[in-house]
Amino acid sequence: MRSPAISIHSRLGLIVLFSLVLGLLPSSALRAASPPPRTGLWGMQKLPEDERGVAQMAAEAKANPNLSGLCLHIEWKMIQKQAGQADFTVVDRAVKALHGIGMKYQICLKPGANTPEFVYAQGAKGFQSRVTNPYRANVGQAIQIPVPWDPIYEENFSWIIRELGKRYSSDPLCVSVVLTCANFLSAEMHLPKSPEDRSRWQSLGSYETNLLAVYKKYTDEWATAFPRQEISLHLSKVIDLPASFNDAVIDYGLSKYPNRFSIQNCQLTGRKEDTGMFTYDIVQRYRGKMHHGFQSLAGLSHPNERMGSIEMAALNLVHADGEYWELWHGDGFSVSTSAAILKAWDDAKKLGYEAYRQKLISDGKYRQR
Repeated sequence: MRSPAISIHSRLGLIVLFSLVLGLLPSSALRAASPPPRTGLWGMQKLPEDERGVAQMAAEAKANPNLSGLCLHIEWKMIQKQAGQADFTVVDRAVKALHGIGMKYQICLKPGANTPEFVYAQGAKGFQSRVTNPYRANVGQAIQIPVPWDPIYEENFSWIIRELGKRYSSDPLCVSVVLTCANFLSAEMHLPKSPEDRSRWQSLGSYETNLLAVYKKYTDEWATAFPRQEISLHLSKVIDLPASFNDAVIDYGLSKYPNRFSIQNCQLTGRKEDTGMFTYDIVQRYRGKMHHGFQSLAGLSHPNERMGSIEMAALNLVHADGEYWELWHGDGFSVSTSAAILKAWDDAKKLGYEAYRQKLISDGKYRQR
């Protein structure tokens, strides 16, 4: 009969051996133990403002069997007009409708240009800029966002995140939230970056140091308010900062929330292979280490040179092993378009990147520009 001491030493040895084996496993094997928080096709949906819009959203989503979920884009100023008071009526109405059809959803709360006016009235420092995206209807318009590390802005934004968490984090259909905190016009990491903008950022101090602190703070705040949901970081180049800044944000989130912190490329195209693109290359570096997905750069319903073809987009998605694909509203709610997208994606996954690439070349569908 073995002595208790030998038994204990044996168990300790097994624990050490098991730890060494885990350390030798490829990161992809470790990630495989954690199911993807989201898969399939997801449709982008601006939060409907009235009952008619909610009914239309629910009816169209229910009619499309190709959709796995909806990304609810919520303007902060739409649900809060005063400090310490929020009106979730429009969100509740949309969520109730999604429950009626059993549809999963993501909460995407947008600050930046959608920050309520009362935040500035309280004394939060604003950053003045202009819309420069030529694809936006308001290109050239003067616009204001809060300085992301301003304490008054942070106090108010943290409050609304906590309130959202109290209301929706226990909902089993709420499976994801977007890590917003330092944004411009969208949920991506974009901030104004014209030469004039960069000069203004420089006048505010070390914006790289300050922004990293902001992202760490809100990684934790979103994760705390929504303890069971995916925390999705929408990648983009930040002002003139190198990719190492994005890496620092990702590494922080991944170290603390490895099974539910994810990254998203929002510039998926079908114009050509996306290799060499800033955010696409970041995803490729982290592929197999963490969960990630993609959002189309533009719509696919009508052929256009901004987005390119469905087949090339599917090739790019499979090359990066994307877990889900977010579609623009028109594509996500179109049964025929989403079916064509899903078929191309399935074909690409079955063949694999290299074989599908060769198929596109043989079929005359491969694009190089």
